[in-house]
Parts: sequence; structure tokens; C-alpha cells
Amino acid sequence: MTALLTVRNLSHRYNADVLLSFADVLLSRGALLMVRGPSGSGKSTLLHLLGGVLPITSDAGSVLLDGTDVGSLTSKQRDGLRPFVVGWMPQRHSMIGSVSVLDNVLLPVALARRVTGADRMRASELLRALEIESLAERRPADISVGQLARVNLARALAAQPKLLLADEPSAALDDASVNAVASVIAVYVSEGGSAIVASHDGRLRDSLLRMLGDRFSERSVAP
Repeated sequence: MTALLTVRNLSHRYNADVLLSFADVLLSRGALLMVRGPSGSGKSTLLHLLGGVLPITSDAGSVLLDGTDVGSLTSKQRDGLRPFVVGWMPQRHSMIGSVSVLDNVLLPVALARRVTGADRMRASELLRALEIESLAERRPADISVGQLARVNLARALAAQPKLLLADEPSAALDDASVNAVASVIAVYVSEGGSAIVASHDGRLRDSLLRMLGDRFSERSVAP
């Protein structure tokens, strides 16, 4: 398996007193890294840096993603990584309340190009695999927080990205839903996608390890 993502000497400074430093990462295509650690340890910040949501300053290390130096990109170019290079699942679920769940899943694709029948079919298949297909025509305000989390994962995967960045994808889920989330992520990785999942959920960790075997690795982030 060849490397999709290489991270070297990465750090991020919020102010003069808070500097987060991260261990080096070499992530292969078709592999998953779970990042674990307590709240405030920097898990979300790491994902924001890797996905181009936060800029990487010239003295803060390097991120090479699919042959592109993320730190050299402009803000617009970093935004262009999503949704086809990076599938972005933030911890906060921001949905457009005036459109259906299905259209929310397709939104990143629709903002980049015309939505095709194949796109709609994939979005529907993701909702089915996440056991929320029956919610496709409902509005986000009419579904639960746990259901919104699964919609958010479907949206991150709808464009078949090269790298999935998922922040606490199993938060507020029962055991059956955690297993569905793990299964969808495992299928994505088994089909050649790469993933970094930030989570402190032992249930998700155990499910992904069982499903992915040696494609799974994990690392702790210390505050």
C-alpha cells in the first residue's frame, strides 16, 4: 500500500501560551488511523489542519496529501480539497434546515459540480447502510442528534473522497448504530479509502479493529 498522507513535525499555536505538537504520521491508501485522547488534547485541531480547514504556517511542519503540500495552498485551494480529496466530518453537525436529509448529504457534491444519478444512488446507499434510509425526505430539525451524526458521515463519504477525516463519528449513538458507523467506515477503507478517525469511544475502536485487522492502527494525542 502506498502512502496517501505524510505528516512531519506538525504543530499549531493558538496563542503565546498554547502550542500543540503532533507525532509524525504516514497513512497508507486503504488504511485507518484512530486518534485517541481526552477533550482538549488536540484531536479536532489535528483534523482541521489535515483537512485544510486551519492553515499550516511555514514554521509548523508539513502535510503532504496525495502529492500536494497542504501548507503551500491558499485558503481557496484548501477549500478545494473538499469533498473529493477530503471527506470532512466535523464534530458539530451543520445542516441546511430548509432541504431534505438526502439533499444535505449531496450538498458538498452539488456545490462542486452537477449532481448525477450515480451520486444520488450512492447517497441513498450510504443512508441505507447507516440505517437511516427512511429519513431521506425529512428535514434535519425532525431527526435526532444521533441520526444527524450518521447523516454527517454519509455527507462526508458521498463524493467518494480519498481521505475521510471523522471527528467523534459515534457520539450520542447506541451500540447498534456504532456498529453501523464502523461497518460503513470499514467498507470505505477496504475499498481503498484512507481514514483518520478522532474518537475516545472504545466501542467504535473495538469494532473497527475487528473489521479491519492490520489495516487499523491507533495513536494517542496528549494535551
